[in-house]
Amino acid sequence: MATHKAADWTCDYFVENRTSCKNSLANINESGGIPSLNSSALHDLKDGQLVRFRGMIQDMYNPEFYFERYEVRDNSSGESSMRTGMYRDTALCQEHEDILLESENNKSSERQTFVVISVPGLNEWAKEKCQNYAQAVDQSPRLSSKRPLDQDDEEPMDTSEPAKKKEREESNVNQVGKESSLPENLLNFPISIKNGRACIVKVYEEDASFKLNQVVDVVGFISLDPTVHTICDPEEFTDDAEIRAHNPPASLIPRLHAIAITQSSEDLPVESSLRLLPSVGAVRSDLHKVFSQILFGDDLAADFLIAHLLSKIYMRRNDLCLGNYPLNITHFSVEKFPNFPKSFYNLLTEIVSKSHYFLCTLDNLNDGCLIPKKDYECNRLTSGTLQLSNNTHLVIDETKLTAGKLSQEGRKNYQAIDNLLTLQKVTYDFKFYTMEYEMDIPVLILSETKSFLPCMVQVPLNIDSDIENRYPQVLQLVEQFLKDEDRLNDVRKYFKQLQLLDFQIDQAIADTIQEDFVKLRQLDDKINADNLHSLMVLARLMALSHGESSLTLERWRDTFKKELERLARLRKRAK
Repeated sequence: MATHKAADWTCDYFVENRTSCKNSLANINESGGIPSLNSSALHDLKDGQLVRFRGMIQDMYNPEFYFERYEVRDNSSGESSMRTGMYRDTALCQEHEDILLESENNKSSERQTFVVISVPGLNEWAKEKCQNYAQAVDQSPRLSSKRPLDQDDEEPMDTSEPAKKKEREESNVNQVGKESSLPENLLNFPISIKNGRACIVKVYEEDASFKLNQVVDVVGFISLDPTVHTICDPEEFTDDAEIRAHNPPASLIPRLHAIAITQSSEDLPVESSLRLLPSVGAVRSDLHKVFSQILFGDDLAADFLIAHLLSKIYMRRNDLCLGNYPLNITHFSVEKFPNFPKSFYNLLTEIVSKSHYFLCTLDNLNDGCLIPKKDYECNRLTSGTLQLSNNTHLVIDETKLTAGKLSQEGRKNYQAIDNLLTLQKVTYDFKFYTMEYEMDIPVLILSETKSFLPCMVQVPLNIDSDIENRYPQVLQLVEQFLKDEDRLNDVRKYFKQLQLLDFQIDQAIADTIQEDFVKLRQLDDKINADNLHSLMVLARLMALSHGESSLTLERWRDTFKKELERLARLRKRAK
C-alpha cells in the first residue's frame, strides 16, 4: 500500500521504505493517528495494524528464530519468489504454494522477545492523561478484526512448520470458548491492574538493550491471528507447561512486532495544554497546607512528607544509595480514625502518577508473594508485589498488623521489604541462585508506633486537637482542593520538575554540616554515619522543595532545626 500516513503503514510497506519511515517515527507522537493498545479494545484493531503501547517489561524470553526472508514456489507455474518474515508471526503462503525450507536464498535471524504489561500502580488520572494523549485523531469507523479484503488471497502459515488449511480451521474452532477457562495468572501482573493489558513484544533491533521493570514506549505491528500460537486442547500439552505459558491465545495476549521501542523517560508525556508552573513557593505553600491538614495540623510532618515525595536516588556507591528517603509516620489514633491510612493514600494517588497500597498484616506477609520467582516448569518469571517500575510510591499500612509468628515465606517477604527500604534492591528468586535488581521505589510507612521495619526516619505526629475534632470537615476541604484541576496539575508538575533539578552543595556548606553533625553526636551517642547521610539527603530535598538548586546556609540551618525537632519528639515519646 503506497501511503505515507503512519497509521496506514503495513509491515511490507515499512520493510520497503524503512529509512523514510524511521525518520518520520520521531514525529508520530505529534501527528497522532496511531491507536493506543493501552486504551483500545482488541476487537477495534485489525491484524497487522500499527499500534503503540506503553508498559513495563515484566519478563524476557529467550531469543526467537524466524525467517527474515524465505523463498516460496508456486506449484502451478513452478515460479519462485522471495518474501519477508519480518514484523509478522506467519509466513504468507497460498494453498498452491510451498515454502522452500532448504533454499540457499532463505535467511534466518533472531529477535528478542519481551513480556510487557500495563504499568503497575499507574493511577487513574495518569491513565486518563496517557489515553487522551495517545487517542487517535483519525475519525474512521470502527475497525473490524477480520482480515482486510486486499489480503484475502494470502493465507497465514506458521513459519516454523507449514500447516494445512483444514488444520488451521480446526485450530480456530478449538480456540472458541477457551479464553474463559484460561488460568488467571496467565497475565502475570505483580499487583491487580484495572483493565490491564499484557502483550509479547518482539524486537528486531540488534543493539536494543533493555532491563526488567523498565517502562517502555513501543510502536509496532500487532498480531491478532487466532490460528497462530494458540493454546489448543489442554490435554495435548499436559506435559509441557512452557508451551502453554509462552503461547497464550492472541485474543488474550497479542503479539507486538516493534519497529521502535524506547525507554520512557517520563511517566507522562509533556502536554502543551498544561499551564506553566507558577511560583514554586505558592505551589509549595498550598501543598504544605493540605498535607498539614490531613496530618492533623502537624506542620513539621508536612515538611518531611514533601521531602519524602521528592526523593529520588541520585548516586549509588557500594550499598549506599543517596537520595533514598523512606518515611515512617506514627502516633495517630487508629481507634478514632480507622480509615486514616486509606484516606491519606487516596490523597497521594491524586498527586503521584504511580503508587501501590500494601496492607501489611501477618497473613499478607506469610501468604503473600512479594518476591518475583523463576518458574522453571513454565520457563518464565512469576511476578511478585515488589516487581514495580521506578518512582512507584509504595505505601505500607501496618495498622492491622498483629503479633504472631512469621513463616519461612513471611521471613523472606520481610527481608525483601527490608532490602528495599535500606538498599533499594529487590532480590529475585531463581531457585538455584538469587539476583539483585536495583530499584528506586519511595517507601512510606503508616503505623501507630514505630514500624517493625527498619525505617530510619520516623516522624511522630503532634496532633492539633481542634483539627482532630473536625477531621471529617478537614477531609471535605482536601477533597475541594483536589477538584481544582489547575491547582492539582501544578502540584503534579511541581514534583515532576523539581526532581529533575541539578543540585550542588558547596564545600563551605559541607564543612558546616560536618561541624553541626559533630555537635549532634555529642547530644546523642546513637547518631552514626547513616544519620549523616540521611540528614544530607533531607537538606537536599528541603532545598529542592523550595525550587533551589544549591544548599544555602539559611536552608541548612532550617533543615537542621527541623531534624532536631523530630529527634526531640522521638526522645519525648521514648520516656
